[in-house]
Amino acid sequence: MNDTRKLLNRIAEFRQRLEAMPRLVPAVGERVPEPAPQKTKPVAVEAGTRTQAILEESLRQLGGAPESSPVALSNRARRLLVDAQGLVTRLKIMADDPLLAGPPPSSQTDGADPLAVHFRETASMTEAAVRYALTMPESASEQMRLCEGLEGMIDAARRRFEMLANALERRRCENTRIDTLTRFLCNLDSGSSPLDPSPLLSLADELLNEEPGRPLRFATCGAGETQAFLGSEKFPAPARFVAMHSLNCACVAARLVQHDPEWRMQARDVVLAALLHDVGMLRIDPAFLAEEAKWDEEHRTAIKFHTRSGAERILGRLPGFSGLAGIAAGHHERADGSGYPAGLHNDQVSPLTRLIAAIDVYVAMCSARPHREPMDSRAALTDVLLMGEAGQLDRVATDKLLSLGLYPSGSIVELSDGWTALVLTARDPRSEMQKAARPQVALLADPAGRALANPRFLDLAGSNSGNVIRALSGHDRLQRLGRSYPEWA
Repeated sequence: MNDTRKLLNRIAEFRQRLEAMPRLVPAVGERVPEPAPQKTKPVAVEAGTRTQAILEESLRQLGGAPESSPVALSNRARRLLVDAQGLVTRLKIMADDPLLAGPPPSSQTDGADPLAVHFRETASMTEAAVRYALTMPESASEQMRLCEGLEGMIDAARRRFEMLANALERRRCENTRIDTLTRFLCNLDSGSSPLDPSPLLSLADELLNEEPGRPLRFATCGAGETQAFLGSEKFPAPARFVAMHSLNCACVAARLVQHDPEWRMQARDVVLAALLHDVGMLRIDPAFLAEEAKWDEEHRTAIKFHTRSGAERILGRLPGFSGLAGIAAGHHERADGSGYPAGLHNDQVSPLTRLIAAIDVYVAMCSARPHREPMDSRAALTDVLLMGEAGQLDRVATDKLLSLGLYPSGSIVELSDGWTALVLTARDPRSEMQKAARPQVALLADPAGRALANPRFLDLAGSNSGNVIRALSGHDRLQRLGRSYPEWA
C-alpha cells in the first residue's frame, strides 16, 4: 500500500471517530442522557513519522465522549458551548489538511512538525474547555462565575487556532510556489516544443507584488526530496531542491530591485533570470548533490556542465527568453576569470549575469548543504563582500546585497542580552553602519528561553537591550519557538 493510500485510510478512520462525538449543546432544559459505557478498541499508532503519531493521539482525545452530562444552561453558558462547538468543527476540518500529514519519507526533517504539535495542544485545550463546560453546576449564579473562566479558555484556544491557521496558509503558499516552479522547470527540462511561460511570469509578478517588509526566509530541502508533504505531487529529484534554491534567489532579487534606480525598470527580467538560472542542475545526479564529502574531479566536471545545459534548454523551449540564456550560461563566471565554463572576465559578462552570480553565492551560503549548516546571514554577506573586494565577484553587484541588512527582515536572532527576537526592519549598513546590528525587532522569548505570551516590539537602536549577535539555526528556532510561535520555527 502506497503512502497516499495509507494517509487517506487514516483520514477516513479519523472522520468516523470524530463524527461520533456527542452533541455538545442541548436544548434549553434538556438533559443529555449519560452515555453508555463503551469498550474502546485501542488504536495502534502506525509506524511512520512522529507528526502522524501526534495527530492521531490528538484526534482520538478530541473525539472522546464527555464524562458527565450538562444541566440546564444559562444563555451565556449555552453561547460559550456553541463557540466551543464551532471551534471543534474547525479543528476537525483542519485535521484533514494534508499539510499536517507529516513530511514525506525522503524528508531530512528532524523531530515533529511544530504545526502538528501546535494542533495537538490546541485540540487538548479545546477538549478541556468542552469538558469543563459539560460539568456546569445547576446554580445560575455559579454558572455565571464559572463562565468567566470558560470564556478565557475558549478565547485562548481560538487565538491559538487562528495562529495555526495563518501559519498553515503561509506554508501552503510557499509549497504552491515551490511546486509551481518545480513543475515548470521539469517541463522545461523535458520535451522540445516551445513552452508556455505564463506560470513563470505569474510567479515572478507575485514575488514582485508582495507587500513591503515581508519576511525574507530561505526555504530548504534535501537534494533527494521529491514532494512537499505526504500525499502531495511528486517530482523527480533533484527538481525540488533546484527549484527551492532558485526561488530563494528570486526572493532576494525581488527585494533588491524594487527600489534600486539601476534595476527598477527591469525588475521582472531580474526575477525571471533568478528563477531560470539553475535549470541545468536538473540534469545532475542527485546523489552527487547529497554527498557530504568534498567533490572530486568527477563531481566538478558534472556540475560545470549544468550552465551550458541550462542555456540550451532556455534557447530551445523559451524563444521569447533567449536573453536569459546567457545568465544561465554565465552565472558561475567570475570577475577575475577563475569561473566556468569559459573563464570569462568581468567586462565579458553582462551586468545582470554578474548580479545573479552574487545573489546565487549569497543564497547558497545562507542555505543548508549536506556538508555544512547554513551560514549566519551576516557572515554570508561579509564573505560575499570580500569576494567582491578580491575581484572574484563584481563589486557593484555585491554591494547591492547591503540593502538586505546584516540580518534580513524575518530573521530569528539572538540578542547580546540573551533574548530571542524577530527582525522586523533591517537597516542598510551603508547609511546606518552604527545601527546595522540594532534593527527593529519583536521580542519573542526571554533569556531563559521562556516564550512571551505576546511579542514586545522594540527598536534596538534607541534602547539599552543590546544588539544582534547571531541568527538562529533551524534547530535553535524549533527549540525556542516551536511550541509558542510555530510560524517562526
